[in-house]
Amino acid sequence: MSFKAKHTEFTPDYHVHPGQFLEEELEINGLKQSDLAKRTGLTSKTINTIIKGNAPISPDTAVLLESVLGKPALYWLNLDAIYQLNKANNAQYKSLEKDINLLDQIDIAGITNNGWIKKHNNKIQQLKALLSFFGVSTVKQLASVWTKLEVNFRTSQAYSKNHLNIMTWLRRGEILAQKIDCAPYDANSFRKSLEKCRTLTTHSFPEIEIEIQHICSKSGVAVVFVPVLKNVSTSGAAHWISKDKALIQLSLWGKKDDKFWFNFYHEAGHILLHGRKEQFIDSTGSSQDQYRDEDTFFTHELKLVEAEADDFAANSLIPKKYFSEFVLKNKFTSKNVIDFAKQQGIAPGIVVGQLQKNEHIGWGKLNNLKKTYDFSK
Repeated sequence: MSFKAKHTEFTPDYHVHPGQFLEEELEINGLKQSDLAKRTGLTSKTINTIIKGNAPISPDTAVLLESVLGKPALYWLNLDAIYQLNKANNAQYKSLEKDINLLDQIDIAGITNNGWIKKHNNKIQQLKALLSFFGVSTVKQLASVWTKLEVNFRTSQAYSKNHLNIMTWLRRGEILAQKIDCAPYDANSFRKSLEKCRTLTTHSFPEIEIEIQHICSKSGVAVVFVPVLKNVSTSGAAHWISKDKALIQLSLWGKKDDKFWFNFYHEAGHILLHGRKEQFIDSTGSSQDQYRDEDTFFTHELKLVEAEADDFAANSLIPKKYFSEFVLKNKFTSKNVIDFAKQQGIAPGIVVGQLQKNEHIGWGKLNNLKKTYDFSK
């Protein structure tokens, strides 16, 4: 019998107890089990138990075997460690087989195509990779750890139907945020950071992505961009990942500049205005659109909180005083919008978005002034 350690992916039927290798060594050296017992001081029962695969090889036994048989103690310990590891992997394999249907309940294609986890042809390996992504060992732990997090987010009934994809999206945001070094959170500093970010609205997206993360990190806020998964129309999320670090997570849903910036300032509003224990996840559209058909699910308090974040976003992008003065003129030509945007130091598309949102113009008007962000680059 020969031994060769396997460095490939785990194969569930591969596990050989070191007792078989010990039995082979006895044959090679012309020794009986009783002879080995006499030479090592171990009992014959102990030797026989090991050879039958009913007991491990301890460090003390490995040292004695080295003295008698010449094979290094580390050789015997490695044999036993590999056997025990494969035994444990085999048990996990059988356990994961029962939960393999999780792969059918989640957008695994989107997750692997985005490069969040490695793609495996073996379903068990794919499930293990997914659980590792979540930082848990079993599907049971996934439910206890991440469902609790997702429930803490104030979500719509539509979201609850796709909670696994939502959990995945949120988890990806946390992983990215962990890689961003942030100063301890400071509210006053963050407000100033938001003023600086406003000047970025006229820039190209590659510049925006880098600068917005850099500016906000100095105030203790990690900003990450995560593409949405199948059947999930999230626009953004905001929550605290530690007492000194907040997270603003933006999806790549809706590539127009007006939606992007409104979503960013909406989530920033949650960070500045609402409790650290609160966690928010928002869909596309305004808060009124989100709650129109879900009054039985959303509380009056939640509606007020979301409306407050909407007002914060609108006022941060275009101060109410100046927007009201512009609206009163009731002249919404391309030139007037561009001139007003220039005065405010923001992109014209943002003005168009606010005019549409407040029903001063139709949703089909002046859309040519909006910029499209190409996130794929």
